[in-house]
Amino acid sequence: MVRVGHRIRVAVAAGIALALAGAAALSGASAASAAGAGAWGAVTLSGSSRAYAGTVTLPGGFPSTTFTSTASSATKPSGATVWQAAATPPGAVYGTSSGRSYLNFGAQGLTAGGISTTTYRFATPTPASGWSFVLGDIDADQATVTATDVNGQPVAPAALGFQGAYNYCHLPQGPSCDAANVSDVPSWDAGTGILRGNATAADTEGAAGWFSPTTALESLTITFQQRSGSPVYQTWFATKTFAASGAVTVNEAPYGDAALTIRDASGTVVAETVSAADGSWSVPGLVSTSGYRVSVDTPAGANALPTLTFDTLDADSPGLDFAFTAATIAVTATVTTADGEPVVAEPVVITRDGDDRPTATTTTDAQGTFAADLLPQQTYTAEIGADGLTVTFTTGTTSGPLDVPLVLPAVTPAPAPAPAPSPSQAPAPAPAPVVTPAAAPELASTGSEPVGTIGTGLLLLVGGAALLVGTGRRVRRPRG
Repeated sequence: MVRVGHRIRVAVAAGIALALAGAAALSGASAASAAGAGAWGAVTLSGSSRAYAGTVTLPGGFPSTTFTSTASSATKPSGATVWQAAATPPGAVYGTSSGRSYLNFGAQGLTAGGISTTTYRFATPTPASGWSFVLGDIDADQATVTATDVNGQPVAPAALGFQGAYNYCHLPQGPSCDAANVSDVPSWDAGTGILRGNATAADTEGAAGWFSPTTALESLTITFQQRSGSPVYQTWFATKTFAASGAVTVNEAPYGDAALTIRDASGTVVAETVSAADGSWSVPGLVSTSGYRVSVDTPAGANALPTLTFDTLDADSPGLDFAFTAATIAVTATVTTADGEPVVAEPVVITRDGDDRPTATTTTDAQGTFAADLLPQQTYTAEIGADGLTVTFTTGTTSGPLDVPLVLPAVTPAPAPAPAPSPSQAPAPAPAPVVTPAAAPELASTGSEPVGTIGTGLLLLVGGAALLVGTGRRVRRPRG
Protein backbone atom coordinates (compact mmCIF):
# COMPACT_ATOMS: atom_id res chain seq x y z
CA MET A 1 0.00 0.00 0.00
CA VAL A 2 1.13 3.53 -0.74
CA ARG A 3 0.73 6.57 1.45
CA VAL A 4 1.09 10.04 0.05
CA GLY A 5 2.28 12.67 2.54
CA HIS A 6 -0.51 14.48 4.40
CA ARG A 7 -1.17 18.19 3.90
CA ILE A 8 -2.70 20.57 6.38
CA ARG A 9 -5.72 22.17 4.70
CA VAL A 10 -6.66 24.81 7.21
CA ALA A 11 -4.92 27.55 5.21
CA VAL A 12 -6.50 26.30 1.98
CA ALA A 13 -9.96 26.29 3.50
CA ALA A 14 -9.42 29.79 4.87
CA GLY A 15 -8.23 30.94 1.46
CA ILE A 16 -11.33 29.49 -0.20
CA ALA A 17 -13.60 31.18 2.33
CA LEU A 18 -11.81 34.49 1.82
CA ALA A 19 -12.07 34.20 -1.95
CA LEU A 20 -15.79 33.42 -1.71
CA ALA A 21 -16.36 36.36 0.60
CA GLY A 22 -14.49 38.63 -1.80
CA ALA A 23 -16.48 37.36 -4.75
CA ALA A 24 -19.74 37.88 -2.89
CA ALA A 25 -18.69 41.41 -1.96
CA LEU A 26 -17.78 42.21 -5.53
CA SER A 27 -21.02 40.71 -6.79
CA GLY A 28 -23.01 42.72 -4.31
CA ALA A 29 -21.14 45.90 -5.18
CA SER A 30 -21.71 45.34 -8.87
CA ALA A 31 -25.43 44.76 -8.40
CA ALA A 32 -25.80 47.75 -6.11
CA SER A 33 -23.88 50.11 -8.35
CA ALA A 34 -25.54 49.14 -11.64
CA ALA A 35 -27.64 51.93 -13.12
CA GLY A 36 -29.39 52.79 -16.36
CA ALA A 37 -27.16 53.71 -19.25
CA GLY A 38 -28.08 55.60 -22.40
CA ALA A 39 -26.48 54.84 -25.75
CA TRP A 40 -26.73 56.39 -29.18
CA GLY A 41 -26.83 54.14 -32.21
CA ALA A 42 -23.87 53.42 -34.48
CA VAL A 43 -24.65 53.62 -38.20
CA THR A 44 -23.17 52.37 -41.46
CA LEU A 45 -23.89 53.73 -44.92
CA SER A 46 -23.26 52.50 -48.47
CA GLY A 47 -24.66 52.99 -51.95
CA SER A 48 -25.19 56.04 -54.13
CA SER A 49 -27.81 58.64 -54.97
CA ARG A 50 -31.36 57.29 -54.80
CA ALA A 51 -30.06 53.86 -53.75
CA TYR A 52 -28.55 54.08 -50.29
CA ALA A 53 -28.50 51.31 -47.68
CA GLY A 54 -27.03 50.80 -44.22
CA THR A 55 -27.49 49.62 -40.68
CA VAL A 56 -28.24 51.01 -37.23
CA THR A 57 -26.83 49.20 -34.20
CA LEU A 58 -28.11 49.74 -30.66
CA PRO A 59 -27.13 47.86 -27.48
CA GLY A 60 -29.28 46.01 -24.99
CA GLY A 61 -30.64 43.36 -27.33
CA PHE A 62 -32.25 45.91 -29.64
CA PRO A 63 -33.19 44.20 -32.92
CA SER A 64 -30.77 44.33 -35.83
CA THR A 65 -31.81 47.25 -37.99
CA THR A 66 -31.28 47.86 -41.71
CA PHE A 67 -32.46 50.67 -43.94
CA THR A 68 -32.79 51.70 -47.57
CA SER A 69 -33.18 55.24 -48.85
CA THR A 70 -34.06 56.99 -52.10
CA ALA A 71 -32.47 60.25 -50.89
CA SER A 72 -30.53 62.16 -53.53
CA SER A 73 -27.55 62.42 -51.15
CA ALA A 74 -26.56 60.84 -47.86
CA THR A 75 -23.61 61.12 -45.50
CA LYS A 76 -22.59 59.71 -42.14
CA PRO A 77 -21.15 62.61 -40.08
CA SER A 78 -18.96 61.69 -37.14
CA GLY A 79 -20.82 63.74 -34.53
CA ALA A 80 -17.83 66.03 -34.00
CA THR A 81 -19.51 69.24 -35.20
CA VAL A 82 -23.23 68.53 -34.75
CA TRP A 83 -24.67 66.47 -31.91
CA GLN A 84 -27.40 66.22 -29.31
CA ALA A 85 -26.09 67.81 -26.12
CA ALA A 86 -27.01 66.48 -22.69
CA ALA A 87 -29.07 69.67 -22.27
CA THR A 88 -31.43 68.71 -25.12
CA PRO A 89 -34.63 66.84 -24.21
CA PRO A 90 -33.38 63.49 -25.61
CA GLY A 91 -29.92 64.19 -24.20
CA ALA A 92 -31.44 64.44 -20.74
CA VAL A 93 -32.56 60.81 -21.15
CA TYR A 94 -29.70 59.27 -23.14
CA GLY A 95 -26.76 61.59 -22.54
CA THR A 96 -24.80 63.44 -25.19
CA SER A 97 -24.39 62.06 -28.70
CA SER A 98 -21.12 63.94 -29.21
CA GLY A 99 -18.70 61.81 -31.19
CA ARG A 100 -21.42 59.40 -32.32
CA SER A 101 -22.22 59.08 -35.99
CA TYR A 102 -25.66 59.82 -37.39
CA LEU A 103 -27.38 59.93 -40.79
CA ASN A 104 -27.66 63.05 -42.92
CA PHE A 105 -30.03 62.84 -45.89
CA GLY A 106 -30.18 65.62 -48.48
CA ALA A 107 -32.53 66.83 -51.15
CA GLN A 108 -29.98 68.31 -53.55
CA GLY A 109 -31.18 67.94 -57.12
CA LEU A 110 -34.81 67.44 -56.17
CA THR A 111 -37.33 69.78 -57.69
CA ALA A 112 -39.69 71.71 -55.46
CA GLY A 113 -41.98 69.26 -53.73
CA GLY A 114 -39.61 66.38 -54.46
CA ILE A 115 -39.82 63.39 -52.16
CA SER A 116 -37.40 60.76 -50.86
CA THR A 117 -38.21 57.78 -48.68
CA THR A 118 -36.06 56.10 -46.02
CA THR A 119 -37.37 52.88 -44.47
CA TYR A 120 -35.89 51.14 -41.42
CA ARG A 121 -36.67 47.45 -41.00
CA PHE A 122 -36.20 45.64 -37.70
CA ALA A 123 -35.17 41.98 -37.71
CA THR A 124 -37.62 41.37 -34.88
CA PRO A 125 -40.22 43.73 -33.38
CA THR A 126 -38.77 46.59 -31.39
CA PRO A 127 -39.44 47.00 -27.68
CA ALA A 128 -42.57 48.97 -26.93
CA SER A 129 -40.52 51.48 -24.91
CA GLY A 130 -36.98 52.39 -23.96
CA TRP A 131 -35.77 53.77 -27.31
CA SER A 132 -36.13 56.95 -29.35
CA PHE A 133 -35.28 58.54 -32.68
CA VAL A 134 -34.55 62.18 -33.45
CA LEU A 135 -35.20 64.09 -36.67
CA GLY A 136 -33.04 67.21 -36.89
CA ASP A 137 -32.72 70.26 -39.14
CA ILE A 138 -36.38 70.22 -40.13
CA ASP A 139 -36.88 73.72 -41.55
CA ALA A 140 -37.31 74.22 -45.33
CA ASP A 141 -38.78 70.76 -45.56
CA GLN A 142 -41.12 68.34 -43.82
CA ALA A 143 -40.95 64.70 -42.72
CA THR A 144 -43.92 62.35 -42.65
CA VAL A 145 -43.40 59.57 -40.09
CA THR A 146 -45.17 56.23 -40.54
CA ALA A 147 -44.65 52.75 -39.11
CA THR A 148 -46.02 49.23 -39.12
CA ASP A 149 -46.66 47.01 -36.11
CA VAL A 150 -45.85 43.34 -35.49
CA ASN A 151 -48.75 42.34 -37.73
CA GLY A 152 -47.64 44.59 -40.56
CA GLN A 153 -50.49 47.04 -39.89
CA PRO A 154 -50.10 50.83 -39.89
CA VAL A 155 -49.37 52.39 -36.52
CA ALA A 156 -51.43 55.37 -35.42
CA PRO A 157 -49.41 58.62 -35.21
CA ALA A 158 -50.12 58.82 -31.49
CA ALA A 159 -48.27 55.50 -30.94
CA LEU A 160 -45.15 56.99 -32.55
CA GLY A 161 -44.67 58.77 -29.26
CA PHE A 162 -43.87 62.33 -30.34
CA GLN A 163 -42.08 63.90 -27.35
CA GLY A 164 -41.68 67.50 -28.47
CA ALA A 165 -39.86 70.00 -30.70
CA TYR A 166 -36.75 71.99 -29.74
CA ASN A 167 -33.62 73.60 -31.12
CA TYR A 168 -30.28 71.94 -30.31
CA CYS A 169 -28.17 75.10 -30.80
CA HIS A 170 -27.22 77.58 -28.05
CA LEU A 171 -27.15 74.93 -25.31
CA PRO A 172 -24.40 74.17 -22.74
CA GLN A 173 -21.83 71.76 -24.20
CA GLY A 174 -23.77 71.83 -27.44
CA PRO A 175 -22.65 72.48 -31.02
CA SER A 176 -21.95 75.96 -32.30
CA CYS A 177 -24.77 76.71 -34.75
CA ASP A 178 -27.65 79.09 -35.51
CA ALA A 179 -25.43 82.13 -35.79
CA ALA A 180 -28.48 84.22 -36.66
CA ASN A 181 -29.99 83.21 -33.31
CA VAL A 182 -33.32 82.27 -34.89
CA SER A 183 -33.95 79.36 -32.49
CA ASP A 184 -36.26 77.77 -35.04
CA VAL A 185 -38.39 74.74 -34.07
CA PRO A 186 -40.62 72.52 -36.23
CA SER A 187 -44.27 71.67 -35.55
CA TRP A 188 -45.94 68.26 -35.25
CA ASP A 189 -49.32 67.39 -36.73
CA ALA A 190 -50.61 64.44 -34.70
CA GLY A 191 -53.41 63.85 -37.18
CA THR A 192 -51.22 63.42 -40.27
CA GLY A 193 -47.96 62.36 -38.66
CA ILE A 194 -46.04 65.23 -40.31
CA LEU A 195 -43.15 67.08 -38.68
CA ARG A 196 -43.12 70.38 -40.59
CA GLY A 197 -40.48 73.10 -40.74
CA ASN A 198 -41.10 76.79 -40.15
CA ALA A 199 -43.99 78.53 -41.93
CA THR A 200 -41.76 80.46 -44.35
CA ALA A 201 -39.70 77.37 -45.32
CA ALA A 202 -36.55 79.31 -44.43
CA ASP A 203 -33.31 77.32 -44.19
CA THR A 204 -32.25 77.55 -40.54
CA GLU A 205 -30.22 75.41 -38.15
CA GLY A 206 -30.98 73.19 -35.16
CA ALA A 207 -34.75 72.67 -35.50
CA ALA A 208 -35.55 69.15 -34.27
CA GLY A 209 -38.24 66.83 -32.95
CA TRP A 210 -37.95 63.50 -31.14
CA PHE A 211 -40.07 60.37 -30.75
CA SER A 212 -40.30 57.45 -28.30
CA PRO A 213 -42.63 54.80 -29.79
CA THR A 214 -45.09 53.20 -27.40
CA THR A 215 -45.78 50.08 -29.43
CA ALA A 216 -43.59 47.41 -30.97
CA LEU A 217 -42.61 48.29 -34.54
CA GLU A 218 -41.75 46.10 -37.49
CA SER A 219 -40.72 49.03 -39.71
CA LEU A 220 -40.32 52.81 -39.59
CA THR A 221 -40.49 55.10 -42.63
CA ILE A 222 -39.49 58.74 -42.99
CA THR A 223 -40.86 60.41 -46.11
CA PHE A 224 -38.86 63.58 -46.69
CA GLN A 225 -40.29 66.41 -48.81
CA GLN A 226 -38.49 69.53 -49.97
CA ARG A 227 -40.36 72.80 -49.54
CA SER A 228 -37.67 75.23 -50.72
CA GLY A 229 -33.97 75.37 -51.49
CA SER A 230 -31.79 72.29 -50.92
CA PRO A 231 -32.55 71.22 -47.37
CA VAL A 232 -31.17 68.24 -45.47
CA TYR A 233 -32.40 66.40 -42.40
CA GLN A 234 -30.63 64.36 -39.75
CA THR A 235 -31.55 61.14 -37.95
CA TRP A 236 -30.31 59.75 -34.64
CA PHE A 237 -31.35 56.62 -32.74
CA ALA A 238 -30.88 56.00 -29.01
CA THR A 239 -31.81 53.50 -26.35
CA LYS A 240 -31.63 53.25 -22.57
CA THR A 241 -30.57 50.03 -20.87
CA PHE A 242 -30.71 48.49 -17.41
CA ALA A 243 -29.23 45.32 -15.93
CA ALA A 244 -30.88 42.06 -14.89
CA SER A 245 -29.19 39.70 -12.41
CA GLY A 246 -29.73 36.80 -10.07
CA ALA A 247 -28.27 33.51 -8.86
CA VAL A 248 -28.61 29.78 -9.49
CA THR A 249 -28.37 27.26 -6.67
CA VAL A 250 -28.91 23.53 -6.28
CA ASN A 251 -29.75 22.30 -2.79
CA GLU A 252 -28.85 25.79 -1.55
CA ALA A 253 -25.31 25.53 -2.94
CA PRO A 254 -24.08 27.85 -5.73
CA TYR A 255 -24.33 26.25 -9.16
CA GLY A 256 -22.00 27.48 -11.89
CA ASP A 257 -22.18 27.06 -15.66
CA ALA A 258 -25.97 27.06 -15.75
CA ALA A 259 -27.18 28.33 -19.14
CA LEU A 260 -29.71 31.18 -18.98
CA THR A 261 -31.77 32.69 -21.80
CA ILE A 262 -33.60 36.03 -21.83
CA ARG A 263 -36.45 36.69 -24.25
CA ASP A 264 -38.36 39.88 -24.88
CA ALA A 265 -42.14 40.25 -25.02
CA SER A 266 -42.25 38.92 -28.57
CA GLY A 267 -40.37 35.77 -27.58
CA THR A 268 -37.18 36.80 -29.33
CA VAL A 269 -33.93 35.82 -27.62
CA VAL A 270 -32.17 39.05 -26.65
CA ALA A 271 -29.44 37.71 -24.35
CA GLU A 272 -27.78 34.48 -23.29
CA THR A 273 -25.36 33.93 -20.44
CA VAL A 274 -24.14 31.34 -17.91
CA SER A 275 -23.92 31.51 -14.16
CA ALA A 276 -20.51 32.22 -12.68
CA ALA A 277 -18.63 29.85 -10.39
CA ASP A 278 -20.37 31.40 -7.37
CA GLY A 279 -23.77 30.85 -9.00
CA SER A 280 -24.38 34.50 -9.85
CA TRP A 281 -25.40 35.74 -13.29
CA SER A 282 -25.91 39.17 -14.83
CA VAL A 283 -26.80 40.77 -18.13
CA PRO A 284 -25.54 44.36 -17.87
CA GLY A 285 -27.68 46.05 -20.52
CA LEU A 286 -31.25 45.36 -21.62
CA VAL A 287 -33.41 47.91 -23.38
CA SER A 288 -35.64 49.70 -20.90
CA THR A 289 -38.97 47.96 -21.41
CA SER A 290 -41.34 45.36 -19.97
CA GLY A 291 -42.22 41.78 -20.81
CA TYR A 292 -38.84 40.10 -20.40
CA ARG A 293 -38.63 36.41 -19.44
CA VAL A 294 -35.56 34.56 -18.19
CA SER A 295 -35.23 30.79 -18.14
CA VAL A 296 -32.44 28.43 -17.07
CA ASP A 297 -31.48 24.94 -18.17
CA THR A 298 -32.49 22.44 -15.52
CA PRO A 299 -29.56 20.59 -13.89
CA ALA A 300 -29.64 16.81 -14.19
CA GLY A 301 -31.75 15.26 -11.45
CA ALA A 302 -33.46 18.53 -10.51
CA ASN A 303 -37.06 19.55 -10.98
CA ALA A 304 -37.66 22.21 -13.64
CA LEU A 305 -38.47 25.73 -12.48
CA PRO A 306 -40.79 28.17 -14.27
CA THR A 307 -39.46 31.14 -16.20
CA LEU A 308 -39.31 34.47 -14.41
CA THR A 309 -40.82 37.64 -15.86
CA PHE A 310 -39.38 41.08 -15.22
CA ASP A 311 -39.04 44.56 -16.65
CA THR A 312 -36.35 47.22 -16.89
CA LEU A 313 -38.64 50.21 -17.29
CA ASP A 314 -37.06 52.46 -14.68
CA ALA A 315 -34.35 50.49 -12.90
CA ASP A 316 -32.18 47.40 -12.81
CA SER A 317 -33.93 44.11 -12.10
CA PRO A 318 -31.93 42.10 -9.51
CA GLY A 319 -33.00 39.07 -7.48
CA LEU A 320 -33.94 36.83 -10.41
CA ASP A 321 -32.93 33.66 -8.59
CA PHE A 322 -33.41 30.01 -9.47
CA ALA A 323 -33.25 27.68 -6.44
CA PHE A 324 -33.28 24.05 -7.59
CA THR A 325 -33.55 20.96 -5.42
CA ALA A 326 -32.15 17.66 -6.63
CA ALA A 327 -31.74 14.19 -5.16
CA THR A 328 -28.08 13.30 -4.72
CA ILE A 329 -26.56 9.88 -5.36
CA ALA A 330 -24.09 8.03 -3.14
CA VAL A 331 -20.88 7.63 -5.12
CA THR A 332 -17.92 5.49 -4.14
CA ALA A 333 -14.58 5.42 -5.92
CA THR A 334 -11.19 3.83 -5.43
CA VAL A 335 -8.06 5.88 -5.87
CA THR A 336 -4.86 4.18 -6.97
CA THR A 337 -1.41 5.24 -8.03
CA ALA A 338 -0.22 4.77 -11.57
CA ASP A 339 1.25 1.45 -10.37
CA GLY A 340 -2.13 0.23 -9.16
CA GLU A 341 -1.46 0.67 -5.45
CA PRO A 342 -4.35 2.07 -3.36
CA VAL A 343 -3.89 5.55 -2.01
CA VAL A 344 -4.62 5.17 1.68
CA ALA A 345 -5.84 7.64 4.33
CA GLU A 346 -5.52 10.69 2.16
CA PRO A 347 -7.83 13.75 2.19
CA VAL A 348 -10.07 14.12 -0.86
CA VAL A 349 -11.60 17.47 -1.86
CA ILE A 350 -14.29 17.15 -4.55
CA THR A 351 -15.46 20.14 -6.61
CA ARG A 352 -18.02 20.13 -9.40
CA ASP A 353 -16.71 21.57 -12.64
CA GLY A 354 -18.06 25.11 -12.92
CA ASP A 355 -18.20 25.73 -9.17
CA ASP A 356 -15.68 27.56 -7.03
CA ARG A 357 -16.31 25.84 -3.69
CA PRO A 358 -15.90 22.16 -2.77
CA THR A 359 -18.95 19.93 -2.97
CA ALA A 360 -17.60 17.36 -0.51
CA THR A 361 -14.53 16.67 1.61
CA THR A 362 -13.68 13.13 2.69
CA THR A 363 -10.77 10.69 3.19
CA THR A 364 -9.74 7.48 1.48
CA ASP A 365 -9.91 4.30 3.59
CA ALA A 366 -7.52 1.36 3.89
CA GLN A 367 -8.47 0.21 0.39
CA GLY A 368 -8.05 3.67 -1.13
CA THR A 369 -11.84 4.11 -1.39
CA PHE A 370 -13.90 7.20 -0.58
CA ALA A 371 -17.64 7.92 -0.57
CA ALA A 372 -19.55 11.15 -1.22
CA ASP A 373 -23.08 12.31 -1.96
CA LEU A 374 -22.97 14.04 -5.36
CA LEU A 375 -25.31 15.24 -8.09
CA PRO A 376 -26.02 12.81 -10.89
CA GLN A 377 -24.59 13.19 -14.39
CA GLN A 378 -22.09 15.86 -13.39
CA THR A 379 -18.36 16.17 -13.88
CA TYR A 380 -16.24 16.54 -10.76
CA THR A 381 -12.57 17.02 -9.97
CA ALA A 382 -11.08 15.33 -6.90
CA GLU A 383 -7.93 16.76 -5.36
CA ILE A 384 -6.13 14.04 -3.41
CA GLY A 385 -3.26 14.13 -0.95
CA ALA A 386 -0.61 16.60 0.00
CA ASP A 387 0.79 16.86 -3.50
CA GLY A 388 -2.53 18.20 -4.80
CA LEU A 389 -2.85 15.56 -7.49
CA THR A 390 -6.21 15.68 -9.26
CA VAL A 391 -8.44 13.26 -11.12
CA THR A 392 -11.65 14.03 -13.01
CA PHE A 393 -14.71 11.82 -13.13
CA THR A 394 -18.37 11.94 -14.18
CA THR A 395 -21.17 10.61 -12.02
CA GLY A 396 -23.86 8.30 -13.31
CA THR A 397 -27.59 8.39 -12.80
CA THR A 398 -27.80 6.10 -9.76
CA SER A 399 -25.88 5.44 -6.57
CA GLY A 400 -22.96 3.04 -6.57
CA PRO A 401 -19.28 2.75 -7.37
CA LEU A 402 -17.71 4.40 -10.37
CA ASP A 403 -17.06 2.07 -13.27
CA VAL A 404 -13.30 2.51 -13.20
CA PRO A 405 -10.80 3.38 -10.45
CA LEU A 406 -9.44 6.89 -10.23
CA VAL A 407 -5.77 6.69 -11.15
CA LEU A 408 -3.50 9.45 -9.96
CA PRO A 409 -0.99 10.69 -12.50
CA ALA A 410 2.55 9.51 -11.93
CA VAL A 411 4.71 11.98 -10.06
CA THR A 412 7.91 12.65 -11.93
CA PRO A 413 10.70 13.17 -9.38
CA ALA A 414 12.60 16.37 -9.68
CA PRO A 415 15.99 15.81 -11.30
CA ALA A 416 18.87 15.55 -8.84
CA PRO A 417 21.09 18.61 -8.83
CA ALA A 418 24.28 18.18 -10.83
CA PRO A 419 27.33 17.52 -8.58
CA ALA A 420 29.64 20.40 -8.05
CA PRO A 421 32.79 20.05 -10.14
CA SER A 422 35.78 18.72 -8.09
CA PRO A 423 38.86 20.92 -7.91
CA SER A 424 41.57 20.01 -10.43
CA GLN A 425 44.51 17.91 -9.09
CA ALA A 426 47.27 20.12 -10.40
CA PRO A 427 50.72 19.53 -8.79
CA ALA A 428 51.50 21.74 -5.89
CA PRO A 429 53.82 24.57 -6.85
CA ALA A 430 57.48 24.21 -5.74
CA PRO A 431 58.39 26.35 -2.76
CA ALA A 432 60.12 29.55 -3.59
CA PRO A 433 63.89 29.42 -2.82
CA VAL A 434 65.02 31.29 0.28
CA VAL A 435 67.61 33.85 -0.62
CA THR A 436 69.98 34.83 2.20
CA PRO A 437 71.48 38.24 1.57
CA ALA A 438 75.29 38.52 1.85
CA ALA A 439 76.67 40.23 4.96
CA ALA A 440 77.45 43.81 4.38
CA PRO A 441 81.23 44.65 4.76
CA GLU A 442 82.22 46.42 7.94
CA LEU A 443 82.98 50.04 7.44
CA ALA A 444 85.34 52.25 9.54
CA SER A 445 83.61 54.80 11.65
CA THR A 446 83.86 58.22 10.21
CA GLY A 447 82.30 60.02 13.11
CA SER A 448 79.43 61.04 10.91
CA GLU A 449 77.10 58.23 12.01
CA PRO A 450 74.84 59.65 14.72
CA VAL A 451 74.20 56.35 16.50
CA GLY A 452 77.91 55.52 16.81
CA THR A 453 78.79 58.96 18.20
CA ILE A 454 76.09 58.81 20.87
CA GLY A 455 77.13 55.33 21.95
CA THR A 456 80.75 56.30 22.27
CA GLY A 457 79.90 59.35 24.38
CA LEU A 458 77.78 57.26 26.73
CA LEU A 459 80.59 54.80 27.27
CA LEU A 460 83.03 57.60 28.15
CA LEU A 461 80.56 59.20 30.53
CA VAL A 462 79.87 55.98 32.41
CA GLY A 463 83.58 55.17 32.60
CA GLY A 464 84.41 58.57 34.03
CA ALA A 465 81.75 58.29 36.67
CA ALA A 466 83.06 54.90 37.74
CA LEU A 467 86.55 56.28 38.06
CA LEU A 468 85.43 59.13 40.30
CA VAL A 469 83.53 56.77 42.58
CA GLY A 470 86.53 54.52 42.88
CA THR A 471 88.85 57.36 43.73
CA GLY A 472 86.48 58.66 46.39
CA ARG A 473 86.42 55.32 48.15
CA ARG A 474 90.25 55.23 48.36
CA VAL A 475 90.94 58.78 49.76
CA ARG A 476 90.49 59.15 53.53
CA ARG A 477 90.20 62.33 55.55
CA PRO A 478 93.04 62.97 58.06
CA ARG A 479 92.11 62.42 61.72
CA GLY A 480 91.94 65.55 63.72
